This record gives sequence, C-alpha cells and structure tokens, in this order.
Amino acid sequence: MILSDRELRRRGHELLEPFTEAFVNPASIDICIGKTLIEEDISIDDGGRQFDLDLRTKDNPYWLLPGQFVLVATLERLKVPLDLAMDLRLKSSRAREGYSHLLAFWFDPGWDGIGTLELTNVNQYRSLPLYPGLRIGQVIYHRLTEAPERPYQGKYQHADDVEGAKGD
Repeated sequence: MILSDRELRRRGHELLEPFTEAFVNPASIDICIGKTLIEEDISIDDGGRQFDLDLRTKDNPYWLLPGQFVLVATLERLKVPLDLAMDLRLKSSRAREGYSHLLAFWFDPGWDGIGTLELTNVNQYRSLPLYPGLRIGQVIYHRLTEAPERPYQGKYQHADDVEGAKGD
C-alpha cells in the first residue's frame, strides 16, 4: 500500500528533512537536487570528480550536456521507518525536458541519509540545468506487511553527501 498525502503530511519530518508541506502530492513527496554532484572524468582512477553546486542557481546552473551522466545528491536527508520502504520516480515534467534517472533509487526499511540520483541528459542537442533546490523527483513510501527481520545496514547507510560506486 502506498502512503497518501494525509499520512505523508502527518509523518513528514519522520520521512525526510527538510520537510516542505507544499511538496506533498496525493501519493508522493517532491525532492530536490542538493549541493554536490560527481561528474565523469576519465583522468581520475575511480572515474569521477566531485563538483560543488553551492554557488549554482537557476540563473547560473551547472549545465548537464547532451548524453552526460552524473551522480547528484538530494537536498533532503531521506529516512525510511521500519514499517515502510521507499522509491523514487523522476517528475514527469523533468523527463519531458530530457532528464533521465536510472531505476536504482530504492531504499529499504531503516535507511537514513542523503540520497544519490543517477541522472543523464537524453537530449541530442540541448543542455539541461542543475542547481540546488531544483525539484527533480518524487519519493513514494510503501507500507510493509510487517517489520523486516534485518533493517538496511548496507554500505551507503548514513550517507552525508553524494556517493560514488562502492565495490561489493
């Protein structure tokens, strides 16, 4: 079962920080791009270079080039109580602009931390802006039938910024 707007509002600060009531939709909560991203850089061994978005704005964004792939931190600290699981969908308006998000954004019960979005510009000719506060996606909370035996305690738990790939 997916949580409705009423329950999302009631549990808002339990689910994410900062919680903005105006971002609640009928069955999801909008989330925004945070302050950092990792861009591909073939001159670096692990393949990526962290880029600070703090000074970027709607009028002076980081430009995501056609075909470019980046990892971007969420503005919000995401929290998943033990009775829920969470996933993300790109906002349809962003998809229509040419943003694409890989379907790797699933959080198990017990997750707590900054999320990392995998974004690509699928346009052939037009660059897309990225800046802190850009509403990019919406998180959907699913109620579990019962609490899990083992809540999430994986390698990305308590992330405090954008996270690159970590080996298994």
